[in-house]
Amino acid sequence: MKSLPRSNRKTAFLFPGSGAQHLGMGRALRDAFPDIENGLMEINGVLGCDLASAMDGPPELLFPPVDSRTPTIFMEVTMALSLAVARSLARAGAFPDVLAGRSMGEYSAASFGGVFGTGDCFLMVKTVTLYGQEDCLENPSSLVTIYGLSRMELGKVAEEMSAAGHLCEVVAFYDKPRIGAAGLRNSSLEELRKRLAPFRHRISVSKEVGAFHSSLFDRLAGRARGFFSGIPFSPPARPLYMNLDAAPEVSPDGIKEKLASALNSPVLWQETIRNMLAAGVRTFVEMAPGAMLTEFICDLPQDAEVLRTDTPEHYKQTMRRLAEKPRA
Repeated sequence: MKSLPRSNRKTAFLFPGSGAQHLGMGRALRDAFPDIENGLMEINGVLGCDLASAMDGPPELLFPPVDSRTPTIFMEVTMALSLAVARSLARAGAFPDVLAGRSMGEYSAASFGGVFGTGDCFLMVKTVTLYGQEDCLENPSSLVTIYGLSRMELGKVAEEMSAAGHLCEVVAFYDKPRIGAAGLRNSSLEELRKRLAPFRHRISVSKEVGAFHSSLFDRLAGRARGFFSGIPFSPPARPLYMNLDAAPEVSPDGIKEKLASALNSPVLWQETIRNMLAAGVRTFVEMAPGAMLTEFICDLPQDAEVLRTDTPEHYKQTMRRLAEKPRA
């Protein structure tokens, strides 16, 4: 991929999904930058709850037990922090050319882009999370991360398991680090471990509830589609790259449908990064609370850069770097 003149290099704001949360996340940022703390307080005011304090625990709020019947807010706290950071950057004059969010981070990206308001954003995510909990209690399932297999090897394992009556679907894969995620019923976890035994691998079961992005959540996608129909959507201020097809979307109806369809479809995050590169994006700004491993997902050209905002020092470096970029 050829280098681009600085004036042609675009910037993307990237929003994290579930799995980025950790106890105490954002504490140093909130202490160092009053604007971020104020942004969180604004979100608290809209929602009528204290998500900022929830970032400090207790642990079960951020890491819900698999059999939980209590509503959890692990995704909401991640969204609140990433939105507060992105809005702080925007108030300082740093604006992206395109937006994207991994998995449930799509809702944060859409809200930042003005597709729907803060209240509706969190209402949709809370509703989707509750629907997912209900489905998982009736039909327990998990997302499993597998390290060390190739895309072909993992795909073959999933295909053979499904053929043997153990539904297993690859919902995400990253070629460079050889990391894949699969959705399956909890009753099939032991079968997966047996089939992976011949490979050199490491496996971890997600701490979150349910096999999101797999056909095990077909009912969830349908229920979410019905719920979303009552939410007003507007065109985004910037093109929004969607997980469903790794393509930019500017139509409100298109975004609404793709958000619902993504709930039972694979996350094309690696493909999204590559498509943004092909469209001229060279600066990827990862919103707190954590790094999304953009630079490890695929090979980036020499003129590309990944900027982080998860610590005060990273945030300062990102602000300085974005201030140096040519203005359109």
